[in-house]
Amino acid sequence: MRHCVGLALLFLLLTNSPLVGGTENAALHEQRQAYRKAVDLVHAGHVSAALKIRKQLADYVLAPYITYHRNRLRLSRLSAAEVNGFRRDHPDLPGAQRIYRQWLQSLAGRGQWRTFLEHYEPTDSIELQCQHLRALQITGQREAALDGVEALWTVGKSQPKACDPIFQIWQRERLNDAIAWRRLALAINANQHLLARYLVRFFSSQAKVWAQAHYDVHFSPANIKRTSRYRTDNEWSRGVIAHGLKRLAERDAEGARDAWAKYQASHGFSEAERRSIDEAIDAALAQAGLLDRTPTDDDSPEAAARFALAYLKQQNWPLLHAWIERMSEAERFSDKWQYWLARAIDASHGDSERARLAYRSLAEKRSYYGFLAAQRAGLAAQMNDASRAIAKAEMQRVLSIPAFGRAIELFAVGDEVNARRELLGVIPRLTVEERRAAAVMVQRIGHTSLAIHTANRAELRDDLRLRFPVLHQPLFGKASHATTVPLPLLLAFARQESAFEATARSSANARGVLQMLIGTARLAAKRAGLPPPTASGLYDPSVNIPLGASHIAWLLRRYDDVLPLAAAAYNAGERRVDRWIRESAGLSLDVWIDAIPFSETRNYVHNVLAFNQIYAARFGAGAPMLPNLDLVVTP
Repeated sequence: MRHCVGLALLFLLLTNSPLVGGTENAALHEQRQAYRKAVDLVHAGHVSAALKIRKQLADYVLAPYITYHRNRLRLSRLSAAEVNGFRRDHPDLPGAQRIYRQWLQSLAGRGQWRTFLEHYEPTDSIELQCQHLRALQITGQREAALDGVEALWTVGKSQPKACDPIFQIWQRERLNDAIAWRRLALAINANQHLLARYLVRFFSSQAKVWAQAHYDVHFSPANIKRTSRYRTDNEWSRGVIAHGLKRLAERDAEGARDAWAKYQASHGFSEAERRSIDEAIDAALAQAGLLDRTPTDDDSPEAAARFALAYLKQQNWPLLHAWIERMSEAERFSDKWQYWLARAIDASHGDSERARLAYRSLAEKRSYYGFLAAQRAGLAAQMNDASRAIAKAEMQRVLSIPAFGRAIELFAVGDEVNARRELLGVIPRLTVEERRAAAVMVQRIGHTSLAIHTANRAELRDDLRLRFPVLHQPLFGKASHATTVPLPLLLAFARQESAFEATARSSANARGVLQMLIGTARLAAKRAGLPPPTASGLYDPSVNIPLGASHIAWLLRRYDDVLPLAAAAYNAGERRVDRWIRESAGLSLDVWIDAIPFSETRNYVHNVLAFNQIYAARFGAGAPMLPNLDLVVTP
């Protein structure tokens, strides 16, 4: 088998085999050094010297990547034969496909449209799809080109600049108000502020008034209360009014109700439109505690979910029960709504056997709601751990798959970008057991967050050793001792924040294992009497973990050891959590969590609480999901 020498050595190293000796280690080390040198030579322009090394590395698993790097640097000079030959020789190499796509883009950039068409293949790249249509248009296939534009244009986000030339031709010849309205609606619903404002210019003079109105009522819903602005009754105005009323209802349910009463009298809404607006306003009134409404046969399953959430936030248990029963079967039997069904029955009927049975059934699951149900039923949380050791034969079989072998070696030589491409490309092609072995080996070479991601994608959700590892234990242990925050809880935060990735950086510039913002980290350091960190210093676990643990400890003290409140504040900030507490005072703690208005923070709290259970079980330490099942949130 080609590349067998390098793969055999890799296998012996990954399995910690006693057969690995100095000679074998030296051979693999020399291959890696030679590969790095060849790549450096390619980038320095010494191609002949690099190709000489590549010939010597014919049996090394990464040899094709020397050609890949050479091809990347000479895209404009590559012939079709070279590109297609590289793809043919390495059909499963992600780099070969990348070279092909970049070569096509190079052809487009140089105006070689006929060569582009000759070698273009269907792709999921929007940029290449647009360039393909441009190539058709330029080479005389104008109608075929324009026929393909509408599907690419009518989306709720901006498209690549490469699309602009063919879009501009299509807009002049094919675009109409109906198509423009569809895209405007998609952009508005996706909250694409700049795109939506840009799209208004494409409407005819009559329709432009309503396009602007649609934009205005989305971003300033109170406009819809000025009914004289929208007295015209046509398809455009009714769409604007419906959207505006639904948006207003989220902020001002009574104002939306009053405005709707006027619009019903002045505009010819269809029955379906009326029902949709009625449901949205009624659900908002219910959430504000201004309407008690039982379900009817006309109510949709989608409406049932909105009303159930509204009555949950009102802790109106009888109506919550009624609306859950109206949901679609798939939603009704989800963990979330089975838990709240049991809570509603329990709250309405006291010591109910049906509620006990529901709790017991749900408590068998390892999930946020399963753990809550277990606590309410007085049962132990179930971990359902299916972790198992991986036989060497399984690892050897996976490592013999060229793409996986390349991924492991690319990590070794420091090319993480191509390593991840190889790994993510090969995982879907593996069996479940092969995926397990792959995740174990990725974890073994120190790429924990990627191993977790691999396990999550690989139907290995019950392999807790893979999905919930323990890293930096001495640092977390010291931080736990110093702050009195339990070790499992610190691990739960780290697992949620970064999956233990020390180099992780968020879009908000939170850094490191516990994703600290520099301002928060410096404040935590001041409170704890620790040296103030630098931004780059937050990537060091020995700096990040003590500061993150100190901040978690401070939040727990601030919120009287009520973990859900502290976890929400770690994610969304104390100011928001304080406001949510004021606005939802009097709710039971589990209701308050599901009433958090930010879905990101709501899911964050769910995960930290659930992960805390899992790590507590791993360390043999009991940890209640909630500090008190009867706790009520108060300012």
